[in-house]
Amino acid sequence: MTPTARTRPADVTVYYKPGCPFSTRLRLALRLRGVAFRSVRFRDDEDGAAAVRGVNAGDEISPTVQVNQRWLTNPPAKAVIRAIHHTDTDT
Repeated sequence: MTPTARTRPADVTVYYKPGCPFSTRLRLALRLRGVAFRSVRFRDDEDGAAAVRGVNAGDEISPTVQVNQRWLTNPPAKAVIRAIHHTDTDT
């Protein structure tokens, strides 16, 4: 069975910089796997960008993903899906 996740859009947020090939690849892979997520450009959400800098030693690394309270820096889609499933078992 292929790993997929069904989450509310607010549960997974992908912070990205326009033109970043890593974030483009991740967002496409998540869509193909049926993962619901919110996509946010750093400059469109200053609070989110500040949180990203807080977990990345002051850097705005693209992509950075928030799954509930867990943060992942430049993760593959499989890592995001694992984090979603891990979060599901915690609740």
